[in-house]
Amino acid sequence: MMDNNIIRASWKFEIFRAHSLRNVLILLMSVILVSCDDFIDVPPKDAIDAESFFSNSTELVFAVNGVYTQQRGIFGNFNYFNLIEARTDNAGQDQLDQRERVETDTFEETPGNLLLVNVWTQNYVLINNANNVIQRAPEVPFETSAQEELINRSIGEAKFLRAMSYFILVNMFGEVPLRTQATNDFDNATLPRSPVNEVYSLILSDLNDAVNSLPENYSGGQLNEIGRATSLAAYTLLGKVHLQMGNKSEASAALNNVINRFDLMPNYEDLHAPGNNNLPESIFEVNFNPDNQIGLTMNNLFIPASEAARLGIVAGGFAGRLPTFPTKDVQTIFEEGDLRASASFTTYDNNGNLDQYISKFLDLDAAGNGSNINLIILRYADLLLMKAEADGESAASYELINQVRRRAFGKNPSLPDASVDIDQTDTGTFLEKVMLERRRELVFEGHRLFDLKRLPSSEALNILNDHLASEYVGVPTVRDFQLIYPIPQTEIDVSNGVVTQNPGYN
Repeated sequence: MMDNNIIRASWKFEIFRAHSLRNVLILLMSVILVSCDDFIDVPPKDAIDAESFFSNSTELVFAVNGVYTQQRGIFGNFNYFNLIEARTDNAGQDQLDQRERVETDTFEETPGNLLLVNVWTQNYVLINNANNVIQRAPEVPFETSAQEELINRSIGEAKFLRAMSYFILVNMFGEVPLRTQATNDFDNATLPRSPVNEVYSLILSDLNDAVNSLPENYSGGQLNEIGRATSLAAYTLLGKVHLQMGNKSEASAALNNVINRFDLMPNYEDLHAPGNNNLPESIFEVNFNPDNQIGLTMNNLFIPASEAARLGIVAGGFAGRLPTFPTKDVQTIFEEGDLRASASFTTYDNNGNLDQYISKFLDLDAAGNGSNINLIILRYADLLLMKAEADGESAASYELINQVRRRAFGKNPSLPDASVDIDQTDTGTFLEKVMLERRRELVFEGHRLFDLKRLPSSEALNILNDHLASEYVGVPTVRDFQLIYPIPQTEIDVSNGVVTQNPGYN
């Protein structure tokens, strides 16, 4: 797996990151077992000079690995899940839980909310790491065409990862500072927010570059590289970005490059099963590996401790009231026979009451190092539904939707089946049908918030307010400006006001 390479090498990139700051001269990487006098006299042989770090293509790969490593901190973080999924009608929050988490669920957060600070910071750390790669890679010497190709590929990977973080930031916060150069000191640390269209322009540029520099796959590679970003992953993200921007024809064109290049898994429940990594349906995923002490741990917060004990999960679950759980509404959206419901949430005995918990990422063998589950960020079912949405109502679009539906009911995705297939005669507009299918298929996978943002704002607000009114008592009405988050106050403060606040949050 790619993540093994990342862990073996990422410590070297951490050295580079530390040395990229001018005021950091030495980084000790291990405890040197020598006497105090010897320690004083011995020069630091294990320090790496920043200017010489990118001395060859191998070290460049180490740096790229460090960018991938940062993705685990973003997508495997419970804060991100709360901001991106529990914000919607898919998941609810315990109203007696930590106040900052509750506020993000009921749209009452303030600019000082630490969840926002955390997600903002993690994405900008990734962006800065990617900027270092993009900026320094052209300086890396090479002797062979293979080394030159590796350098170009590394730049493409860094641009793909940078584009993904900016896509998250612009959808969560709107206008954000656009950093394209590595921040190595405090001289260029403060930048104002850039207009949304400029942020999207960089995202599109990065992804078009990634499409042209990344391979379609890594099968047969000598370095066990399966799991890295590919040109097909870049095309998929490019289609998603265009769709989010409202560029439906461009989205369809990008997604066309990936159609029929992947397959739907026969069994929906296998998608997130432990150890089922980089499956034929997976286009891009974030790797976790408990063997390297980097297993997924966020999912432990979804399962009650009593249920974890009953199932024999050594890693345990959450003691007390679950902080996050499936909403009452999401439990009603699945038709009878839809296997996605039981694969996504499960009933448990909560002191005599039958309640539900999120079971989509359940690892019965999880122990102290976390779960052996990768988080799939882009997959083929998502792509099929995006393509249908981009193309609009037609027999071909319904066929794309029905492929996903057939698998959900245990059918062959390629064979029409009147018992599950839908068409123009079914209730609702075409967009409503696409969105409902996306919600069922991708529930708890971090897509719902951005999906809602593609709807007219009045419709998105109605959905969110109906959800809050049915789930809780006495929460305020969500208003239009709250469809994006406030800029973290810390960013405004440290910039001396150069970074400004979103309207409505002042």
